[in-house]
Amino acid sequence: RKNSHKIIGSRSFSSNPKDVSFLGNLCINLCSKNRIGTVIKHIPGHGLSKLDSHKNKPTIYKNKKYLTKNDFNVFKSCKSPFAMTAHVVFNSYDNKNVATHSKKIIKNIIRKFINFKGILISDDISMKSLQYGLEENAIKSLNAGCNLVLHCNGKMKEMKRLAKVIPNIDKFTQKKTSQFYNFLS
Repeated sequence: RKNSHKIIGSRSFSSNPKDVSFLGNLCINLCSKNRIGTVIKHIPGHGLSKLDSHKNKPTIYKNKKYLTKNDFNVFKSCKSPFAMTAHVVFNSYDNKNVATHSKKIIKNIIRKFINFKGILISDDISMKSLQYGLEENAIKSLNAGCNLVLHCNGKMKEMKRLAKVIPNIDKFTQKKTSQFYNFLS
């Protein structure tokens, strides 16, 4: 998209929602036929971001009708076992929380509207778009509805701290993980 941050550029299939759906599903289906798991990202959309969420917190101000038609809708037909959340504020849905920390967005958009039934993974909780400390970012992500939390900066001290506060994996995530292992074999 013309008005997106340059980091979106080649990380997106297209600026046309129909092309995104077609190409995304083509990739998912080809990977699935070859027993490769896929992660759709960044759900419910990241294409309108004018800031790089690795460094800043993007806020998208488009109205609900526009977002539903152009951004959220492209994920509806995706049948991936995993999805990664967007560290983006969708002002018309939740003007305080990025999607990763928003119960409203995860429940009403990702789980209900998009109808995503798989394992929902947070994007990296050490990114600058999240405003809290690592432990709080992790707990907020899980409380909002993420099933797993990613910590990707490779700092072992931080990982050890997080391991102490992250609860055990819930039954839903255990079940979905088992189904995925069966898919691989």
